[in-house]
Amino acid sequence: MRIPSYPRRTALGAALAATAALLLLAPAAQAAGAAGGGGNGSGGSGDGGWHSYHGQDTDDPAGTVCPFHLHIASLVDQEETKTVSRYPDGSPEKVLWRGPLILRYTNVDTGAHVDRDQSGRGTQYLLPDGGTLWVLPKSSHMSARIRPGNPYHAAGDYLFSGGVVLLVHADKQVQVLAQHQVENLCDTLG
Repeated sequence: MRIPSYPRRTALGAALAATAALLLLAPAAQAAGAAGGGGNGSGGSGDGGWHSYHGQDTDDPAGTVCPFHLHIASLVDQEETKTVSRYPDGSPEKVLWRGPLILRYTNVDTGAHVDRDQSGRGTQYLLPDGGTLWVLPKSSHMSARIRPGNPYHAAGDYLFSGGVVLLVHADKQVQVLAQHQVENLCDTLG
């Protein structure tokens, strides 16, 4: 999975701290719940079944993620999402993700490229303050492009495997709350 762009909520609240604390205390239980969802589900406050999601190819000029021009393209993209709960105003609160995703990362300056499998399952919590919390179980993979100036992490394009909890703040700064295995694709392709 790669972090998609989503419209952000603007309401203020303390849900960020509460949700992050809950998920850090029991990420395995949360991930197991996400992995158990299947079929078309009902979940009264969700919208029923699974929906296809296809990310866009991206280009990051030199210095914006990696020291070189980075191009990311989908080789396989059959991801699906399912909203399982909503806020009172109808906007998504909790979204499940699943499916195969294989991305090609290319150093445009040299032509070097690598393919990475980012298939799996995950749970996305859209927080009232505009942030997003991602929880992925050990069997899943996710990448995050982190820009220079991020106060929480060094710049790069990181592939997380073996379980991860990421907080994307309302200002789109990525904070890694828990991780197992990580690869900086800027280093791999540099």
